[in-house]
Amino acid sequence: MANEQQRAKAKAPALVATGGKNAGQSRVEWMQKYALQLHEWRKDFFHSSLSTQFRVVVAFICLAYTATFFLFGIIWWAELAEDNDCVANNNNQWGFVNGHIFSVVTVQTIGYGNTWPNECWLGAWTLIVHQVFGMILNAVTVGVIFSRVSYPQHRGRTIAISDSAVIARRDGILKFMFRIADIRKTQVIAPCVKAYLYTWGEARLTCETERIPAKIEELDIGYIDGMLLLPLVEEHTIDERSPLCGHTHQSLIEANAEIIITFEGTTESGNDFMARQSYLPNELKWGHCFSNIISLPTPGSSQYTIDFSGFHETVPLLGLENLSPWEACHQTIHSSQKSVPYPLLLENTFVISAGMVLNHGAGKEHSHLQFRVGDTYPNQHVGITVRAQIYRWKERNAAGVPQDYSVTPLDIGQRVGGERLLLWLPMTITHVIDETSPLYNWKDLDKASQDCDATIVVWLEGYRYASDDQKKDVRMRFFHAHQNIHTNHVFQPIVSAPTVEDRKPRVDWTEFHTVLPVKSHDSNHSGQLEELTSLWRTSSTGSTAVPYSSEHTMHSLPHSWRPGSFHAARAFPSDQAASAKKGRTWTPFFAKQQQEAVGSVGQ
Repeated sequence: MANEQQRAKAKAPALVATGGKNAGQSRVEWMQKYALQLHEWRKDFFHSSLSTQFRVVVAFICLAYTATFFLFGIIWWAELAEDNDCVANNNNQWGFVNGHIFSVVTVQTIGYGNTWPNECWLGAWTLIVHQVFGMILNAVTVGVIFSRVSYPQHRGRTIAISDSAVIARRDGILKFMFRIADIRKTQVIAPCVKAYLYTWGEARLTCETERIPAKIEELDIGYIDGMLLLPLVEEHTIDERSPLCGHTHQSLIEANAEIIITFEGTTESGNDFMARQSYLPNELKWGHCFSNIISLPTPGSSQYTIDFSGFHETVPLLGLENLSPWEACHQTIHSSQKSVPYPLLLENTFVISAGMVLNHGAGKEHSHLQFRVGDTYPNQHVGITVRAQIYRWKERNAAGVPQDYSVTPLDIGQRVGGERLLLWLPMTITHVIDETSPLYNWKDLDKASQDCDATIVVWLEGYRYASDDQKKDVRMRFFHAHQNIHTNHVFQPIVSAPTVEDRKPRVDWTEFHTVLPVKSHDSNHSGQLEELTSLWRTSSTGSTAVPYSSEHTMHSLPHSWRPGSFHAARAFPSDQAASAKKGRTWTPFFAKQQQEAVGSVGQ
């Protein structure tokens, strides 16, 4: 209700109402409203009566009965005036009042009193028509009243959906979350929750000059408790497959975004019902979480308690207090990535180390570039593969041909379709920098300076065999040469040997991203690696060639990387400014098509 009042005060456009008696109803207004309403009543009278206000339905029923009594009262009056013998024991009274009373008695009962129809064919046929019409009117009235009383949509009033949603991290994974609860004790059968993102912004123009004003994308909602015995926080993972990937608080406002939540279920009597809620950008709380409203049984009690007064309340996470929405958004997106997913079944539990290490240990002829991968729930993924590629940002290639960048795969012992990983335990993946390596130029400091802004992309994927649909999970990580590569370091060991008691190894996931300095026996090579790091950091200080912030990760890709984006240029203004200084314009592929289409129309 508070959201609806704030929307009305700010005159914020919205597709769905959120409060009051119209909660969950569409706020879209159709032109030619009266013509469409007439069409609805003519073609779908029953459902139109169900969606009409109850007092209007009662008034319409009363009017229908009154009109019926009046119409057939006139008919009986005319018959009595023509032949007074059609009604027995009439005492020669044939006024309109007598005809009207006889009409009411005929519709309501066949048990006539002092007067009754006589042997008259005109009266007999009038009686038949009158009774049939009266039975139809009674049947429609009873059906409409009963359907309104037992209308299953009223069951949706007892499904509570939080007034605000939050976008925050859970164990390092960016999530969109909202809370839902069933305040009745009767069970909802087969509950289903769906979410959709509506974005407007600038209308999309196809190559055929068709304008598409809105973009509608579905948000994948994870597990939902089929019993709804307790309030549940539903979550949507914001990764590369999410429509929210790359969005910020500002970009959602500029796109006039609205997230629609739909709850569908079936009552115990078998009737389907639905409840809806919507969230505007200002109703999304960045860096917040829902307050706890569930209490354990107290000593001497066996009941769990729920404080519904705090159902809609959110609290900022630690370190994000007293921040504006823009500051909280920035802190949430660019917070530390040194965390691991919680080991949950049917979730993406892949993890990639936050940094790479470059070392040259004893007995090694060549340098090794390493990163670590793992699976916190190692029994639910099969067919796991890992790939790595280096992106170099160049104005021209070796032949002088203009280009944006070059991409080269790194050999890490994983051929496409070849070896598969078994991430029973975390593994360290190694790329050997030998004569065949694309990184062999790092041995020459002059050539290595060209890679100060290079980006190495690591891609980890596998199939979740524990689910029915064999869903593929993907995890990506971007490593920037001047920031995320630690020279003369190794990863800290985190696996302990099995104990005698259970014969199970132990993994210390808290140290998964930790790296330790190591002293190489080859002092010359060790010093060269240190010089390489210093060179990269010095070169990157005055460079603006990085196409996106070094803090961007798999959870916050630049929106311009998303095909078909309406507002890519405004998603990350800092990236556009940096590119403009270099003389580049980072325009999405589909945006270029739109520009060409507009130009062709103008010509």
